[in-house]
Amino acid sequence: MSLKILTIEDEPAITTFLDILLTMYDMQVLVANDGVTGIDLARTQSPDLILLDLMMPGVDGWEVCRTIRSFSQVPIIVVTAVSSREKLTAALTAGANAVLEKPVSVDDLVAEIRKFAEK
Repeated sequence: MSLKILTIEDEPAITTFLDILLTMYDMQVLVANDGVTGIDLARTQSPDLILLDLMMPGVDGWEVCRTIRSFSQVPIIVVTAVSSREKLTAALTAGANAVLEKPVSVDDLVAEIRKFAEK
């Protein structure tokens, strides 16, 4: 059975890339281009893992993470261009399981997904 991965990212080019990449690794990909849709998909589609950007218009990744944590313990990996230690620590405090800084290598991303999938 393939993993169901929800990507919550406001940049369509990145979600398209992740969709193609993760599909090559036999993963099913759900895409949300904003936080509200991401929360709704997390609630209704029961993903196995979430890839979450922090910097999004409207509901940002920190709020998305806190909201999802209020109803689910699904692993959340933040994938972000934010490099401030303070903001990255805030993501972990909000409930993220791991943080990867962009640009992240394909090998590192897939390894991190597999690490949480095995748990």
